[in-house]
Amino acid sequence: MAHAYLRNKVINVRYKRADGTWGSKSRNPNTGRRFASEREAERWGEEQEVKERLGLIAEAPSEEVTVNDWFATWWESLDLGLRSRGNYAYLFRAHVLPEWGEWKLADITASAVNAWEQRMVKAGYSRDGVPSGARTRLATLLGDAVTEGLIPSNPALRQRHRGRRSGAGTAGRGKEKSAATPLEAVVLAERLAIMSGRNDDFILGVLFAWSGLRWGEAMGLQRNYVKLGSIRIDWQLLEAGGRFYLMPPKDDSHRTIDLPPFLQQLLTRQIAAHPDQRCACEPETMENQEDQPCQGGGAFVFLGPKGAHQRNSNYARRFFDPAADGRYPNSKGSRVRDGRPVLVEVDSLWPGAPLPPWPSAVPGEPYERPPIRGYQGRPLGLGVNAASSRADLVAFAIEQGVEVEEAHRMTREQILDRFVRSRITEDTAVASWLPVRFGLTPHELARHTHSTWLGDLNTPLRLRDDRMGHASPEMRGMRRSYTHVSDESRPWLKGELERLWQEALAKRAWFGLHSPVTILDELLAPFRDGRRKPISPVASRAEVLQFPSAQAG
Repeated sequence: MAHAYLRNKVINVRYKRADGTWGSKSRNPNTGRRFASEREAERWGEEQEVKERLGLIAEAPSEEVTVNDWFATWWESLDLGLRSRGNYAYLFRAHVLPEWGEWKLADITASAVNAWEQRMVKAGYSRDGVPSGARTRLATLLGDAVTEGLIPSNPALRQRHRGRRSGAGTAGRGKEKSAATPLEAVVLAERLAIMSGRNDDFILGVLFAWSGLRWGEAMGLQRNYVKLGSIRIDWQLLEAGGRFYLMPPKDDSHRTIDLPPFLQQLLTRQIAAHPDQRCACEPETMENQEDQPCQGGGAFVFLGPKGAHQRNSNYARRFFDPAADGRYPNSKGSRVRDGRPVLVEVDSLWPGAPLPPWPSAVPGEPYERPPIRGYQGRPLGLGVNAASSRADLVAFAIEQGVEVEEAHRMTREQILDRFVRSRITEDTAVASWLPVRFGLTPHELARHTHSTWLGDLNTPLRLRDDRMGHASPEMRGMRRSYTHVSDESRPWLKGELERLWQEALAKRAWFGLHSPVTILDELLAPFRDGRRKPISPVASRAEVLQFPSAQAG
């Protein structure tokens, strides 16, 4: 007789097959949903036994079920968020199912799973990246197969105290994360603006470091959520399947983030610079899907030059990685220390105007400087570039003092040659950027950097959690219920973050009193007229930050 039982807080039912063996289920195969009560499970089991005795069904023996068979049933029953579902789908589609799809569940062994993981590592994947993630997804799939009674144990579970005990993953730590100093954050933000040619990216880089916003939260920030002295985080912009979705922040971490005065001014300037900026997404409805893509028209604070949302991977490859590493990623998008360096013109304002990349010299091999061939330099902070429309270029020429009629008579090439392009010759002196912090990611600039600063400032843990959207283990339960953010701590933290900014700005002025980035050049004005003095970045005698003292950095 069928009977229900509770296992790992999940209701299961055991039923007797016609051949005398016992089967087990934790979901109704007709709906894919877990049993809501023991009575429901027992009723299904009793019906199954009747059908078995009457020969109305012929259930395939569990030892004949393949991974593909089980995945088809298991996948439909998952309740995952949009981003998690995409991550799961990628790992199964690209790595798990191609390897294991035709295997029978009962034939999978721990040694076979271990060998598969090692093959992925030897293929060049980072040990704590795809190999670890793919194995974890396989373990999840097989773990539910154990619950269903299809297999007796889970061969993909990683055995404790086995294998490598050093390197990435030791003691469960994984790859160590990086955090930038305030000066590094300013220099990185400046480089972002230089690489893109837009003030927006300087403000975005500073916002990451001084607010701790996640990438999706910054991209999803809209004007009506920027208040006087604070910003409200109720949404994040997620990218899935080539589309963008407005979703609640990760872990429902809705919160208000206090802004130090300088950051309030930068965000106000960003909004004022784009009064009519609207998202250019086209309205679209996805059938059979609860979450719908961005419908366009939103007043987002940060958008690409043509009103499109910026993709994290594209932004990192084009702007962030070269700015942080001083080197361009390789053709596969990987960050390598021997990649092509970011070359800059020495005679331009520090940290230099980017030039076409050259291959690095190889020790012991002859090296000849590649020909420049009349390269036209990239405009910085002009608001127009070689891809701008003729109408925008004509308007720019008029702003530069050209008579209206003359501007309309000028061709597009004439305007570019006169106001935008700068010629680089064989005699041009070049330098290369050194890394600000090699391997730094936007996530690390925002989350790890800001959290590190809060810790260095001895920020009260409750305020720190409130700002980062975290729930620290030390602040759970009753301690969290009876601890609150005081009215005095918020102004104190804003003042400390303002101090970090002013000190970083003074250290940046030590390298040069001007910047090719318009907005930063204006912020350096007090150092040029004597109202403020630069601060030497020398931490101690014979210890200098790793930036060259020449004009290009």
